Amino acid sequence: MWLPAPLYESLPYTYILIGILFMSGTLYIGVSAPGVTLYLACGLISTVYGAVVFVLRQTCRSAAQQIDMFETAY
Repeated sequence: MWLPAPLYESLPYTYILIGILFMSGTLYIGVSAPGVTLYLACGLISTVYGAVVFVLRQTCRSAAQQIDMFETAY
């Protein structure tokens, strides 16, 4: 599946934003309401997933940049 570059680049930030909205949604519906654990779980999973995707992309790009610098040196 191919995504346009601006959409692809904004996905980790979108996942983190959705996670924060889910977790803040628990304050809106109340801590004692049914389904709060589901909101918190979805928020936590989404936030962690966004952070992991962001870190993996940065690591991969850094490694690719180092390889390019090594190849152009010779």
